[in-house]
Amino acid sequence: MHLIISVLVEGAQSGQCFYYFPLLICLPVLIDFEKSNYNTLLFNFTITVVSFLTCIFLGLYVKPLEPVSHRIGAVIFMCNALSSVVMTVGLAYAFIRSQKLNFEELIEEKNNTISSRTRFLSTMGHELRTPLNGVLGAVNLLKDEKYLSEDNEYYRILKYCSKHMLNLVNDILDFNKIEAGKLEVHLVEFNLKQLITNAILPFYNSFEEKNLQLIVDVAPEVDEMIWGDDVRIIQILNNLLSNALKFTEKGFVKLSLLCRQKDDAGLSVEFVVEDTGFGIAKEDQGKIYESFWQVYDESTRKYTGTGLGLSICLRLLELMHSSLKLESEKGKGSKFSFTINFKLADKKESPLLSSKPDMDDLSGLNILVAEDNKINMMIAKKILTSYHAAVACAYNGQEALDVLAQNADYSLVLMDLEMPVMNGFTAIKDVKKLYPNLPVIAFTASLMDQEMLAELMLIGFTDFISKPFEPYQMLALIKKYALAPQPQAVLE
Repeated sequence: MHLIISVLVEGAQSGQCFYYFPLLICLPVLIDFEKSNYNTLLFNFTITVVSFLTCIFLGLYVKPLEPVSHRIGAVIFMCNALSSVVMTVGLAYAFIRSQKLNFEELIEEKNNTISSRTRFLSTMGHELRTPLNGVLGAVNLLKDEKYLSEDNEYYRILKYCSKHMLNLVNDILDFNKIEAGKLEVHLVEFNLKQLITNAILPFYNSFEEKNLQLIVDVAPEVDEMIWGDDVRIIQILNNLLSNALKFTEKGFVKLSLLCRQKDDAGLSVEFVVEDTGFGIAKEDQGKIYESFWQVYDESTRKYTGTGLGLSICLRLLELMHSSLKLESEKGKGSKFSFTINFKLADKKESPLLSSKPDMDDLSGLNILVAEDNKINMMIAKKILTSYHAAVACAYNGQEALDVLAQNADYSLVLMDLEMPVMNGFTAIKDVKKLYPNLPVIAFTASLMDQEMLAELMLIGFTDFISKPFEPYQMLALIKKYALAPQPQAVLE
């Protein structure tokens, strides 16, 4: 209003109408648009622009009250124009700068929130996975006892609930990794056909209980040693097979591995999981990859879960330069597929195959277990002795060093990371200094990522096994390192 009055007094020749430009820059700050709706901001912008145009229109027909020469008028006009331009540039810079600082503060606040949540979830993950290791370990041991077989209903309930809880914990931890940008793949060497064979073993009983047929079709061309992330591939297949099992009441579920291309350097494999279940409506197919979302209707509302499985699968496949495809129709089943390109590993005979005729026999091996949790110690000792290995126990890092000082003739050490007196991070340094050829496997419930794995390898650990674990996982690692020929130490 002040500028309109000035124009009515001095006319357009003064150039005061140009002060509307810095005013337009100031409006978002004056209104505080972050706390107001955009309609308010748009309304004030409109008033300002209309007032500017009004000043221009009126100023052309208004003469100054005090006559001035053309030269002086031009100087006044130029001064006001330059002043308004400088103000506009200065205010624009100040506004952009303040928004940038505010944006950086928001990013820092978000990062701090994610970091705090990551630390919290890592701690909670460790605390949850430690007792879960005891539960799953006890369940696996119960099936070997005469009074509780695999056919026992109570055993099946314990097995299902413990595995289901572990999957929920892992999904939540992986989802947190996705948000923090720390979800990674870790390449190792493995046989693809053997991996699939091991991955589907836990599913057979569940399919039999629902009277469903589990069909596995693996092309002979994929029976190769390759480089890939075996853990993540199993995780993807577990999610897809679990969903197929959950939402299929009759018929079959089929897992197929098809060879799409093979040459001397690599192997392209298509993984297909097909079922005869409820199927997914077209309008819901784009939503199933969203976090915490599940198809919900009368036929599926009895099924529970976090809804994170497919979202995590999608992110893992992106890291492997692949994508998840879906073909489905309501009431006619679903078909999930993805293709991964693997690099072939060097063909060589595995020393494990020729070391022992009985692959489940660890006779002759002396294994030291350093673990402060007595339940987890009991589980590990029971599993190892069931494979006929000799086991020595230590409840902290210092005890492990004392045991080795008395007798260093051990084939392998399983060492927990979080222990009293002396933790695994400290103990491993002394172990590798005194016994450089002794394989030491980190035995941990901590949330493992590529950065932590690199740190463990750097300080001397040979590999790691996450808690909770299946007996065959521990057996495979021990066969890999304890039965492999070790270089002889030179005694001075």
